Amino acid sequence: MALTVDEQLLRGMARDAAIYALTRPVAIVMWIALVAAFVVSIVNLTAAGGAQGLAGLLPVASIALMVYAVVMTVTGARRAVRAATPPGSAVWLRLDDTALHVGAGSRSSDISYSTFQSVRAGRHAVLFKLRGASAITAVPRALLSDDDIVTLRSRIG
Repeated sequence: MALTVDEQLLRGMARDAAIYALTRPVAIVMWIALVAAFVVSIVNLTAAGGAQGLAGLLPVASIALMVYAVVMTVTGARRAVRAATPPGSAVWLRLDDTALHVGAGSRSSDISYSTFQSVRAGRHAVLFKLRGASAITAVPRALLSDDDIVTLRSRIG
């Protein structure tokens, strides 16, 4: 089965990739640290009786870092998905016993299941985390049935 990539699909796949990136364990640690910094800075300001010098900027800086992290993650996900599957390209996918075969436009890859650490199905994309790296591979969710995803999960990990 092949699917032609359009702008709506790209946005959905990028959204799924960004959500994955913002909710993976390393990101959760970052969010906890940023929220803790925000709370500590508010408590310190309250205890000191109001903004005092640069300490008054710490809550704003914490929120700015949170917004920056979200914006940069979404932007990076959009750029990566668009580069891998440009609009108008035909994307296809085939499963066999030992490998995932995927193609986009004139490019194709045969990737052994052992290359992947995990698989996560989003609404618009299925995300494959590469073993030993922070990189992911995204393919359109419409190319895989629920049974295909169950099969992938049994072969990966």
